[in-house]
Amino acid sequence: MKGGFGMAFGKDNPIKEHFAQNDISGFLAEGTEIKGEIRFRDVLRVDGKISGKIESEGELVVGESGEIDAELHVGILSVSGKVAGTMKVREKVEIHAKGRISGELTVEKPNLVIHEGAVFEGDVNMNAAKKDPAQKPMAPKNPNIASVEPIRRESA
Repeated sequence: MKGGFGMAFGKDNPIKEHFAQNDISGFLAEGTEIKGEIRFRDVLRVDGKISGKIESEGELVVGESGEIDAELHVGILSVSGKVAGTMKVREKVEIHAKGRISGELTVEKPNLVIHEGAVFEGDVNMNAAKKDPAQKPMAPKNPNIASVEPIRRESA
């Protein structure tokens, strides 16, 4: 096992165990707090608190007691705790039933899963890898359809 520490992953864990313990780069236990910049490979499981900046091509797993307030650049984000800040994710974002995300979320691929009971507050930019910033809004396909005028209301 990498890192020489044991992990408490039980049957009651809402985060799917789609990775082996040997894939975990690090584990931040409940009651631990880090402020600063963190970089990791593979998978980082957070049950404590992190504030600052987190970068990885791998997966960030935030457990139910985990709290993050940071600028994130990760491959996959899986949340059962709380995450706030600016988040840029390459592959997938999954917010589990007790998870809460607030802030600005950019996902390069259109892969966002929000389970029942989860909360997302903020802005989402999906499929960001394929969007061209110079792209103009699409014109109506049928040229016979006139543009819609805004409703004007006057008070009496």
